[in-house]
Amino acid sequence: MRNKKMLIAGLITVVMGISIVGCGNDGKSTRETESTEQVTEMEMATEEESEAEDIGDTESDGSYADETDYSDDSEESTEFTMPVYEDFTLASGLSENYADLDNRSFVYNGKKFTLGESTLKDLIDGGIPFEQNSLNNSGNNVNKNYETDRYTADINDYVTMQFMFGNFTDSEQKAEDCVLSYVRYSHLFVPNPDYDASMNAEISEMMLDGAKQVNFSFPTTITKDQLLEKCSENAEVDGKIVKYSVDSEVYMGSSGYTFEFDDTTGQLKEVRISWLP
Repeated sequence: MRNKKMLIAGLITVVMGISIVGCGNDGKSTRETESTEQVTEMEMATEEESEAEDIGDTESDGSYADETDYSDDSEESTEFTMPVYEDFTLASGLSENYADLDNRSFVYNGKKFTLGESTLKDLIDGGIPFEQNSLNNSGNNVNKNYETDRYTADINDYVTMQFMFGNFTDSEQKAEDCVLSYVRYSHLFVPNPDYDASMNAEISEMMLDGAKQVNFSFPTTITKDQLLEKCSENAEVDGKIVKYSVDSEVYMGSSGYTFEFDDTTGQLKEVRISWLP
């Protein structure tokens, strides 16, 4: 009997132990699930906050006001345009042909000068702003069939002109009596997309100022395409250089117009006009 009671007690103990183990496992599993869900929710919340910080605040319609405003301002401030001399009109005495080999002339402040006709003295009297060092050479003697050194005149800080004069007579001449045989009109800079807005504005201002003071048969803000559209006949094109020339009847060689344009924008950098009888 005693053995039977002990057997029953043992069975009861075993059953209780199984029940306790089962309850313990169920409790552990529930806690692990709840903990995992909490971690997952925290991670999702963190990711959402991070995305919100990266994107920034939005308007009610979903657009990003700050980003749009800055983009508009940036585009407006960095827009690049080339100067155009809209007031260009053909000065009296100049040819409608941009590269007229029979009338190689320019006008400075209303006064016309022609290669092969106008002398150094004519240009001095006409107000060309020669450098003093150049003027000091105006009394020098020039041998026949020779040209003078270059005479320089600054139209403004960014626009320069250079001149040469030739003695095409049979005797020695004073430089001031020699006729104009070479003119170079040069822009020190032309606007470029790589320059900042303030520099481009300053360059454009100087280019337009030069165009008002010195007139050719063409606007000095011209582009290569505009030149060829207007004056394609007899044009010799070599990259950024466009030439119009005629052979001399007296000397070896040729003379005429040489236009040089900027590689990036195609706008005129300088023009050189020469003359030989």
